[in-house]
Formats: sequence, structure tokens, C-alpha cells
Amino acid sequence: MQAVVVPIVPAIAIRRILYATDFSSAAKKALPIVGAIARRYHSQVYIANVCSPLPYTMVTPEAVCIMERKREQESLAALDGLLHSPELDGVAATALTKTGDPAQELKFVVRDHNIDLAVLGTHGRTGLMRMLMGSVAEELFRNLECPVLTVGPRFANRLAPGDREIGTIIYPTDLSSRSKAAFRYAVSLAVEYQAQIVLLHTIPARNALSSIATETAALARSSVKRLFCSDIDPRCDFQIVVDFGEPAERILACAREFQAGLIAFGVKTAGEASAHFRSTVAYRVILNTESAVLTCR
Repeated sequence: MQAVVVPIVPAIAIRRILYATDFSSAAKKALPIVGAIARRYHSQVYIANVCSPLPYTMVTPEAVCIMERKREQESLAALDGLLHSPELDGVAATALTKTGDPAQELKFVVRDHNIDLAVLGTHGRTGLMRMLMGSVAEELFRNLECPVLTVGPRFANRLAPGDREIGTIIYPTDLSSRSKAAFRYAVSLAVEYQAQIVLLHTIPARNALSSIATETAALARSSVKRLFCSDIDPRCDFQIVVDFGEPAERILACAREFQAGLIAFGVKTAGEASAHFRSTVAYRVILNTESAVLTCR
């Protein structure tokens, strides 16, 4: 009898990681994850700080230049502190300082340095000058060409220190092909961290009371299996969960139930997403979960 060869999904390469920081407490929460993943994948880390141009209009150009130089010196000093932080001990890291529109400048960094993964934190607020991550976090993960790992204000680190295991990765899907965008990264991390993957599909709550609710759930489970199972590394433990309710609420509940270290899912590009992005599922999950969130457009 001919042996059946089970294909193994090759591990992804994360050779270069971008850690975007505005030196806020929200950004600092992401630093241990940067170090943990960099050590796992032997990655080069680029620590980037982007300052928006100073908006002063009532002072002389000379005074603006002095203030710009002072701000650059402060940024370089803070970046040097991060380069020598315990979280990045043993990690090859380079500091970058930029001036301009944060989202645009970070897109240039991703392109120019062939970044494989961007990591950032968000405090979930806007309108604070020089506070990068609250105002442009979703713009970044919907526009950057690489996957983006975001930690929100309620993030509770389950990856580091000590490179601890993730435990469980929640992977929500709406059964569209687009929802698979981040899946190979989730699989690779599951293998590296010996984590299980929970594939989650949510059906609108109004269907829960339908006479065919059981059949609907069974059909959805079959669809999830058909869409994803051929791409699951045989070294991964996985299960399928079909639930009824509002997507963001069920994702958050599932992450709490499994004490997930990571939530990963494909997202729409900026052009497809709602202009009122704070109402989107992805951003609502980031703001309210204790897990890190990996997105890929």
C-alpha cells in the first residue's frame, strides 16, 4: 500500500520586524512581544519613531529649527534606551527616526527595509499631538503591505518575558477567501509556540431561534473545515467553534474562554473599510481584548 504523504505548511520567515513607537505607555506594552518573536524567528528589529512636523506658525524659522533639533535629540535618546532595553537583550536592533505623516513614513519603512511584520500599540484615543498609535493604528494595519501585530489598552502579555507559550490562537472567519489572509502566519506561530488554533465563525443572533439553527450551524462548521483544514499544519492542534451573536462580542468572549494569547484574522483594505473605523470589528476587538491581535489585509 502506498504511503499517504501529509503536506506540511512551511514556516513563514519573519526576518525583519518593525516596532513602531511614540514612546507612550501603549507603545511600550508591545516591546516584550517584539523581543519574544524576534528571538523565536532570529529577526532583525527596526525601532521607528515618526514625529509629525511641528505646527508652529507664530515663531521664526530659526526657532522652529531649534525646536526640531531638540525633539530629534530627545527621540534619539529615547530610541537608544529602547535599543539597550532588557526586552531586546540578544536581539539585533536598529533605530530609525523620521519626520512626516506617521502612516506614510511607516509605509516607506516597510517598503525600504522589506519588513515582514510590524508591531505597534494603541491607547485607543485620538487628537493627542505626537501620540502616534491612537490616531493611525487602524490606518496602518489596513494599509501596510506586511502583517501587523497590535496590542490594545487592555493587553495582558502572554508571550513574554521568558517567551512563554501563546496557548491558544483565535482565528475568526466570515467564510470569505479574504478572511484567510492571516492564516499562514497564525499557523506558523501556532507551530512555533505549540499553540492550538480555534477557528471561529459567528452566525447572526437572529438565526439562533430559527427552526433550522442546528442545521445552519452544522453547515457553517462544514464550510469552515472545507475552507481551512487543507492549510493546517499537521503539527497543529485545532478545533472549530460556531457561535451565534454579534461578531466582535463573540470573538472577545471566545478569547476570554480560551485565555487566548493571540487573535488573528484577515481584514479589509482601507478602501473597503468603513470611514468610521472605530465601529469595525477589528478595531473594537483590539480595544477590548487582553490578547495581541494579528491582522493581514
